[in-house]
Amino acid sequence: MVGKNQPWKVDTILEHQMEATSIESTESGVTTGLRPWKGQSNWRHQHHLKNVHGILNIFGWGLLLPIGAIVARNFSKFPLKCDDWYQLHTLCQTSGYIVGAVGWGTGIWLGNSSRQYTLKAHRILGIIVFTLATLQMLAMWLQAKKEDECGKWWEICYNVLGYVVIVLSIANIFEGIGNIRSHAAEYWRWVYMAMLIVLALTAVALEIYRWIKSKNQQMPFNDNDIDASQQI
Repeated sequence: MVGKNQPWKVDTILEHQMEATSIESTESGVTTGLRPWKGQSNWRHQHHLKNVHGILNIFGWGLLLPIGAIVARNFSKFPLKCDDWYQLHTLCQTSGYIVGAVGWGTGIWLGNSSRQYTLKAHRILGIIVFTLATLQMLAMWLQAKKEDECGKWWEICYNVLGYVVIVLSIANIFEGIGNIRSHAAEYWRWVYMAMLIVLALTAVALEIYRWIKSKNQQMPFNDNDIDASQQI
């Protein structure tokens, strides 16, 4: 037999169940004092920002900056000469810095918005990468003349700084992927490893071509070639 107060009891039970589930443990920390739908909405928002943070950092720090370094090393004069190499290098460095900086800022916001989800190593590496990349950008736009003694040291420091930024960026990207607490971590790890393999194979192929071309240019003429040239 259904009593008159049964609907009220059902509503009370549902309300207690909703309150019991209002404390949700997510991969970004613990959300307290929220209704389930609000907690779920907040989790989705942070999850979306984490994806944006990761994609921007992979594309900016982890892809465009290495491409810019490859262009500067192999297309300036030797082994391949491209008249627009500096514009292409500047485009890769500048766009990589902007995209990476936006991703870095998103990560800083995510870290500040969640007290329970603080990744100290990932955060410290990110700050170091952003600081060094900013210094490199300033050095690129305020470069000295190569004819001066200062210009030679500037070029050395600029190149060393660029390689340090690339190495730290790659390490921090893998550090961030390792902090993902879902099956997506393995997917993103393999995706970025595939990108690095393509970049590494391209760099190695260009280095081999550089070595072969330099060897050919250093080969001396033999006596037969000299006699033949004199006869002509």
